[in-house]
Amino acid sequence: MSFKLENTKRYLKEYTQSLLDISVKELNRKDRVRNYSSQSVTSSITASGKLKDSLNITEKDTDTVLQLNLKGNAYGEQIDEGTKSTSVSKGKLIQWIKNKNGFKDLNGKIVDLNDTEKIDRIAGLISKSLKLKGIKPTNFLTDIINSKIKELKNIEAPIELDIESDIDNVLLKLGYKKTNNTFTIETKTISNVNNN
Repeated sequence: MSFKLENTKRYLKEYTQSLLDISVKELNRKDRVRNYSSQSVTSSITASGKLKDSLNITEKDTDTVLQLNLKGNAYGEQIDEGTKSTSVSKGKLIQWIKNKNGFKDLNGKIVDLNDTEKIDRIAGLISKSLKLKGIKPTNFLTDIINSKIKELKNIEAPIELDIESDIDNVLLKLGYKKTNNTFTIETKTISNVNNN
């Protein structure tokens, strides 16, 4: 016999969906500022959209377990938490530069995407920097979790609704016996007898 937790399940599914929605919104934010030693960059985190497209919710729902996981490409955590050193192929960096419409050089000038020599040189410099310095943390996921964790305190309300709607089952599970519409529980008295 298991409890019916429909309200609690609905709450957790909506909560997880809101984490996904906010994550996508954060990836697309165009006003995110990242400060580097050479310059500050204001742009969205996503370039190719592959991280955003990889985000999904996996669900396992049985009579006894509800498991909800927000999953995505592993490098999403690296972008969130940062790394000390990262190795990225020059080819991937060239593609990343081309995907970033309006990519600017260190002087703030938009790079001509047809200038393959310049793009190749920039990709080489970025590759070297990533290897030496790693990725600076963005905290886009950490910030979401820290702000949304407070909402989990509101889970009490759906749990109470589930208990109220399934009170007979709850009492039976706790050891009460039901006769007609009356619940009783057998109690025992244990006395402490001192044999001195």
